[in-house]
Amino acid sequence: MHKPLSRASNELVAFLINYFEQEKEAGGPLLPLTAVKELVAVALNLNISTVSAISKVVKNNEVLSSPKEKLRQNVTLKTLHQKLKDRMLFSDCQSSLHTLLKELGFKWQKDNPRRRVASSPDYDVRQAI
Repeated sequence: MHKPLSRASNELVAFLINYFEQEKEAGGPLLPLTAVKELVAVALNLNISTVSAISKVVKNNEVLSSPKEKLRQNVTLKTLHQKLKDRMLFSDCQSSLHTLLKELGFKWQKDNPRRRVASSPDYDVRQAI
């Protein structure tokens, strides 16, 4: 008996079927076989950057995770400030970020000895990192 697939998995299978049907009708590959990432991206209807990111994880023997798994991490002011600085989205100091977050309606929650940023009614800060 086969394992039931998620809707997203079913869509990927459908994209693969469609892609290989197109190759069959064309009488050969639609893209050169050496362009592996591009082939995967086209066949699965994904962005090439998504395929490249997954490829990098696989090559580094890292564990593949879903976005939902990443959302479980606590977001502290320090980690948020560092991520925003790394992505060149915020260059001011950490206390300025704290003030900005308060003005936007974010609250601070304490669990364990650390404080973390809690969601604003309008935005989930965990999606930013």
